[in-house]
Amino acid sequence: MEGIPRIACVPYLNARPLLEGLTHPVRELVPSALIEEFQGGELDVALLSSIDVISMTDPEVVDGVAIGSRGDVHSVILAHEGDLHGIERVTLDPASHTSNALLQIVLGEFHGIHPEYVRITEKDIKNQQISLPRLLIGDPAISFRKRTSGTSVRCLDLGGEWYRQTGLPFVFALWALRKENTNKEELSQMLRTAKASGLSNLPKIADLDEDPDFALHYLSESIRYDLGEEEKGGLTLFTETLQKIGLLSDHLNEIKYF
Repeated sequence: MEGIPRIACVPYLNARPLLEGLTHPVRELVPSALIEEFQGGELDVALLSSIDVISMTDPEVVDGVAIGSRGDVHSVILAHEGDLHGIERVTLDPASHTSNALLQIVLGEFHGIHPEYVRITEKDIKNQQISLPRLLIGDPAISFRKRTSGTSVRCLDLGGEWYRQTGLPFVFALWALRKENTNKEELSQMLRTAKASGLSNLPKIADLDEDPDFALHYLSESIRYDLGEEEKGGLTLFTETLQKIGLLSDHLNEIKYF
């Protein structure tokens, strides 16, 4: 493989199985920062939020690998108190693009709820306690669920809601390839091999977490790493729904898989 590929992914537990056995350095950035670096030409491969991928001009993606769910995902949640239909204002997660859009589909299209959506920055989160209802993703969502277990806080699982309403998996993230790469096939095979290695070593990966039993259940039951025909069907429906509600352009290019 020519040169050392510049690879970056999300800093969450759910991505660890996709990195197993990789010998190249991997940077860790939240989804919203990953797309900025990728678009700036700073990365050869990035585990991008699915809405960022489908919004690109002629996106190119590693086939067979994704972060998704086929039911409850556990780590993408709307945290709220009281009745869901009483929600009037929701704080979005500044780290996410896909989950922010998915939340608007779940509330608006599936439940007929159209609250005001409030955007904040990472600095806002550090400087103050953000009130509920709010969207949380990744490891912060997992930690929040543990902290609030047994309280009046309710957690609406967005992956579960999507699956119950559509019968299709939801794809949260994909490995996107820089167009200028001349070795996309090699890079793609390397990342598929890493995924296969990760899935065969889930207990070892889970043992590195502070809560190994939870981590093993989460990685083996909540998260799905395949990108097959059903996942691509879910991605197509997500795209069409985003277009329907005006969050995506009607003129998008097909994804090219390597």
